[in-house]
Amino acid sequence: MKKILVPTDFSIQASYALDAALCIARKGSAEVHLYHIIEAPEYPEITDIIAYQKAFGNNNILDAIESRLDEIASDERCQGVTVSWSVALSSPYEKIAAKAESDCFDLIVMGSHGRQGRQKLMLGSTTDKVIQHASPLVLVIKEPTSCFAPTDIVFGSNFYGEIAEGFSALKRFAEIYDATVHLLKVNTRSHFETTRYSRQLMEQFAEEQQLANHTTNIYNDDSEEEGILHFAQDIQAGMICVPTHGNTGISHLLYGSVAESVSDQAFMPVMTYKIKPVHIRYGVIGPFS
Repeated sequence: MKKILVPTDFSIQASYALDAALCIARKGSAEVHLYHIIEAPEYPEITDIIAYQKAFGNNNILDAIESRLDEIASDERCQGVTVSWSVALSSPYEKIAAKAESDCFDLIVMGSHGRQGRQKLMLGSTTDKVIQHASPLVLVIKEPTSCFAPTDIVFGSNFYGEIAEGFSALKRFAEIYDATVHLLKVNTRSHFETTRYSRQLMEQFAEEQQLANHTTNIYNDDSEEEGILHFAQDIQAGMICVPTHGNTGISHLLYGSVAESVSDQAFMPVMTYKIKPVHIRYGVIGPFS
């Protein structure tokens, strides 16, 4: 964990994300990069212009943004960590995902309010879109953390073969904190597996991943999202991790995303990683090794 990207819009949630990123950076000897994206529509609404004027006064907006970023990077809370910054102009989630990949960042830490219902359907969420498109780990922070140090991490999954690739990044993250990874399979009415079968999948997964510090757990609930959230609350976990296929377009509209739903609903930190497309054999997806 050597490079951490922290997108910022200067909100209080972005400040929470920076605090968490600084804790991780100190623990893993990583660098932090602050990244502000100016989203400039072709025909900006007057409300957008007024919002920028209120935030930065009558100063040159770019100069004011750069000054704000430099001020944050020089703040005493960043002492002991190498903090750099840059500014870009475009669609936020596209720029964040592209920069994370081109500059080989290991982790993106983002602040989020979390939106649900009609507002989310109409407006979407930059955080959700970053989860869909970004290659590295994405950590979503909603509340202040005095010292981010998760010792219990819930990993919710179906434990089929497709999730194995990418898990190594989470494993390395957990090892930084000597954290226990609680492997979790949620049983629902519509997606039921026997305890024996689910336990076998989790134990096989743990063995293949050489995961020493872990537990295996089966939880019954009305939905996968609720099961993950309720189990994490029950054990007072410090963080949740959920893999995602990164579905977009019609596929995302029809099937949604457990990772995004958990990220929207959880108040505790949520980490996601993107599953690469799996080769389907014999017309089905299953727990292939």
